[in-house]
Amino acid sequence: MNWLEQFRERTSRRGTPPPRPPEEDGVFERSSPGLASFFAGLTEDGRHSILDLGPAQNSHLELLGRYGRRIRFAGLVPTPPRAEGLMRALRSIAPAGEGAYDAVLAWDVFDRLSETERRAVATRLVELTADGARLYTVVDSSGVQVSRPVRLTLAGPDRVRRAPAGAVTEAGSPFLPAHVERMLAPFEVVQAISLKGGFREYVAIRRE
Repeated sequence: MNWLEQFRERTSRRGTPPPRPPEEDGVFERSSPGLASFFAGLTEDGRHSILDLGPAQNSHLELLGRYGRRIRFAGLVPTPPRAEGLMRALRSIAPAGEGAYDAVLAWDVFDRLSETERRAVATRLVELTADGARLYTVVDSSGVQVSRPVRLTLAGPDRVRRAPAGAVTEAGSPFLPAHVERMLAPFEVVQAISLKGGFREYVAIRRE
């Protein structure tokens, strides 16, 4: 019996949720109503300043180039960062040239962080954005005990591709809807969309 099977047996005896089946073992693509809503609030005239907290990807640059004249990739990788490295990455994010960012793709960054680190990210995003800025993030709300890091890639303005990006690990602390809303303020959650597998997408707009 491998360690994951042993973990399932122990958690089942305690009455806690068993791990979700490892659907991330392969690359697959799905629709994303949250992304569709996020992009619906932007215009395809290249006037936006966009911050993508993930690593630079050609497919992202191609799609985001329709909407943004300035695009910045923060390079936060899909593995649990240490607090010191995370803070360096956050401080290195430059303002959007002559103004603040008006669109932010946060992906599943918050899922992989402690509460302190989540607050640090949220605080930095407030410093880098202006009133009316749009934000997209996705959170694992399934309550599973283990998870596999994945890389999320834009496959279109309403589709996302998921690919495994690391070994199965113990899941972080749950990031519940009430936590999301408090943590993101002054971003106001305008849409929360439940997806298959226990994931939830959030679209928020910064309100002063």
